[in-house]
Amino acid sequence: MKKIIFTIAACFVAILASAQPMGGRPMGGRPMGGARMPMGAMEKPFYELESDSIANAKIQDVAGRLDLTEKQFDKMIKLYSQEFEEICRNLQMAVREFQMMQNGGFRGRGNNMMGVQQTPTNVQFDTAAAKKTYDQIIAKFDKRYKKALQASQYEVWKTLTATTLDNKFSSILQHVQQNTQSMF
Repeated sequence: MKKIIFTIAACFVAILASAQPMGGRPMGGRPMGGARMPMGAMEKPFYELESDSIANAKIQDVAGRLDLTEKQFDKMIKLYSQEFEEICRNLQMAVREFQMMQNGGFRGRGNNMMGVQQTPTNVQFDTAAAKKTYDQIIAKFDKRYKKALQASQYEVWKTLTATTLDNKFSSILQHVQQNTQSMF
């Protein structure tokens, strides 16, 4: 009887051991071993990691010329950071969509069910659509800057081309493309 119980226990342990993933990242996305990460502590996108430092540097650079109050200074950093993040998030979605289309799109239900390799035909990044979304975000945040600043400060802000993101579309797009890893 002891042999049977021991054999069953050994089989049970062997089944449990074989059900565990072997190295790498398990299904939850966490590395094996180590402590659990709290919800929300997952790896942030590159633009969320950079946005605060970029905004702080840009606003710090022009704060003296704009004669900002402490409240305005904090508000401008927050706005600039949000603008940068929203632009990058939207450009990253466009880049990922392009990458997906380059690789033949989704290969799920109704698309490529027979296993036939479909090659994408003349897929190009839609720069015009990305620029249109970019311009809409710039216009939205321009209104917010106008509300956060006094009229004279806003006029100075508009002349400081180093602070505005609207003339930097191609460099931001290139930055997003370089920092967006293909998921396909």
